[in-house]
Amino acid sequence: MVSGYITSVTNKISYTGHINPQTKEIQPLLFHLENVRYLAKKNCPLKMLINIVCIASLLHDCGKLCSEFQAYMKEIMEFGDAVSKRFIDHSSAGGLIIENTAGNRLVSKVVGTMVYSHHGLYDCINLETGQTLSDKRREGNPEIEEVTDAFFQLYNKSEIINLMKAASRDLKAVYDDIEVELNKYAVKDGLEFYQGMYQRVLLSILIDSDWTDTACFSNGLPLPEGISQETRDAVWKDMIQSYELYMQRLNASGKASKLNQYRNEISKRCYQMAQKSESCYWLTVPTGAGKTLSSLRFALYHAQKYEKQRIFYAAPYNSILIQNAKEIRKAVGNSKYILEHHCNVQYENEASEEEYRKLTENWGDSLIVVTSAVQILNSLFSGQKTNIRRMYNLCNSVMVFDEVQAIPVSCIELFNLAVNFLTLFCNTTVVLCSATQPSLARLRENNLLNCEEMSGEAKKYQEVFRRVEIVDRTGSEIGGMSIENLKDFVLDSFRTYGSVLVIVNTRKTAYDLYEALEECVDNKALYHLSRNMCPEHQSDELEALKRDLEQKRPVICVSTQLVEAGVDFSFACVIRSLAGLDNVIQAAGRCNRHKELEGMGKVFIVKLSHEAENVDKLGEIRRAQSACERLLYEYEREPEAFQGGLTSQSSIKRYYELYFHKFDMATTKFPVPELETNLVNLLGENDLAAFRYERRYGKKMPKRTLKQAFQTAGEKFEVISENADISVIIPYNDIAKEQIAKLENAYTSPAEQRAALQILQRYTVGISCYKKEKLKNALHSISDKGILILNMDFYDLKKGILDRAKKQFLNF
Repeated sequence: MVSGYITSVTNKISYTGHINPQTKEIQPLLFHLENVRYLAKKNCPLKMLINIVCIASLLHDCGKLCSEFQAYMKEIMEFGDAVSKRFIDHSSAGGLIIENTAGNRLVSKVVGTMVYSHHGLYDCINLETGQTLSDKRREGNPEIEEVTDAFFQLYNKSEIINLMKAASRDLKAVYDDIEVELNKYAVKDGLEFYQGMYQRVLLSILIDSDWTDTACFSNGLPLPEGISQETRDAVWKDMIQSYELYMQRLNASGKASKLNQYRNEISKRCYQMAQKSESCYWLTVPTGAGKTLSSLRFALYHAQKYEKQRIFYAAPYNSILIQNAKEIRKAVGNSKYILEHHCNVQYENEASEEEYRKLTENWGDSLIVVTSAVQILNSLFSGQKTNIRRMYNLCNSVMVFDEVQAIPVSCIELFNLAVNFLTLFCNTTVVLCSATQPSLARLRENNLLNCEEMSGEAKKYQEVFRRVEIVDRTGSEIGGMSIENLKDFVLDSFRTYGSVLVIVNTRKTAYDLYEALEECVDNKALYHLSRNMCPEHQSDELEALKRDLEQKRPVICVSTQLVEAGVDFSFACVIRSLAGLDNVIQAAGRCNRHKELEGMGKVFIVKLSHEAENVDKLGEIRRAQSACERLLYEYEREPEAFQGGLTSQSSIKRYYELYFHKFDMATTKFPVPELETNLVNLLGENDLAAFRYERRYGKKMPKRTLKQAFQTAGEKFEVISENADISVIIPYNDIAKEQIAKLENAYTSPAEQRAALQILQRYTVGISCYKKEKLKNALHSISDKGILILNMDFYDLKKGILDRAKKQFLNF
């Protein structure tokens, strides 16, 4: 791994980089720097970044050349774990060396920031003082001259300067290219944001290379070889063959419906588009049109033709991920190269847990990664180093986002800018799948650039997949339906249509309606599904419900929106409590799904009273309701303006125009109210930093100066608020009880405890603080672990968590 930059290997390995305290084995610093450079160059997915990551790799740990750090290493060598751990700054020196050597150039700022941040993000400008990160690092570094001398004894100075110059030229070309691309599309927004995204890619490569070499040394392992292009080509070929055979079997299985002709047509169109070099696509087809398999066909052929490194399949809900991962595995085989990365993955044993942990560290050894949209967004914006580490592997890939309309409103502009960055600059192809594309309505800024419709005939497929009639019943009761009104309407529909799915917006409404119906309907014909039930319980109920539907038994199912997407079942009638048009159309996808009915299925939109359904704390749902209600009013007055009805592209576009109009500009930029700014600004122009800088230094910031608040933005970013739920474990069955017993046993090993907790993800329900307080006598804690277990007297096998116990006990 030794490069030509080294002056001489002799006597240069006396500087220690790492020590294994148990084995007393030493890794010379020279070997570590060279290994990191080798891995960074090998793993770098974008050729124009190679020189930049190489110089950063050689500089990242050179602060360890100082006498204080070397003395600390000697102590560890002599006394092992008995030495008290202490922090010695070894990440400042490398950044200062390039600044002192190359001067106040862009390459100094970019590489310096990489080196300063390889143990954790920092803001480039302090948001309180206006001080630059570089000036901050210059404070208190008396050993910089010692480290600089040692570094240039270790490495040939002229060769290092040449590498810095090459990195500088490449960086200028990268920044020039951003301006060229933005001018091409005549947009002004996003320049600094894309510069910041390049910074994150570079840091991601450095962190992964550093961590990988350190882990290999600590565990006595060779550096990983990775997947060769030859292997990759062979696997894509095998997967494509498996896929085509699977589709042939599927079409010949006798399960063909009237719609299969059009599903095959869409799939063929996706194959044709895979041959093209464009990098951003919409796949806008109705629910039930086979998006998963059609987009998979595109991804496989496109990855093969353009030598993409991997395929990512992302979806908003674990229920969709689990179902589609199963279908992907059946279609392509070769499970060795398929990774499911979500919280419901279970391990068979300690070895499989360790293997899974390694695979999810950076996604690098997998060719198809099935993961949540949250994981992808975290890799792009979260401040956690584990997330940053994965980010570079999104480059030179194919990414399929299913149900893209479910991206939270606050993340929309961040998401759009990230997609633009990946598709314009990172050689990544992105496919955005939805029956209700939110991008049909343009935002005031930060829209998707150069995105092409893959299906080609979205309007045609809207018509041929029309299986339902949507009926507006929102005005049937002044002030909205009560639970009693809704119960009567459900029973009338049940008598008329035989199978009814009711989807409401809150767990409480679902619970209350189920209880009202319980008095009127045979328990065997009545189902309840909500996140008041643990995932394992939900799965059991779903399977029983599917069996009843397949056998044409009369059923009523009351559910929250968890069945709205990614669940393959079909009712004759769906009743949807007023929400967004996207919710209504997704719900309609559970009605007459395969056109099995003689006529159209019925989808009713109803409005509930405030008492029946309180959504005061659900801001996005309230705005969606308002936009949908306005659309229904416009449609009633002038239906001919919405060609094709409420599921048409014109209706969807108008809905999103109304929906986004309900938000102020900052809402879609991920607001940070305590700083009176937003994440789009913090990661781009960063007006606050520019203001603070000018006040401190008395001058405006120079152009092409990094000013992004990476640390602040990373800390503020979260896709799903962690404040919402408290996790409670349900002893739902013998498996759950067995795992809980392991956690309660003081002699259970840490590995067994981790495995138990992983299995218990399937038996966990999130509850609010208010609910926890109500249930306090029904919860017991595994004291030293802070894990809450629910008494099963407060859990019903139809309703989930109860407010009161099923049994009443006498106190003696």
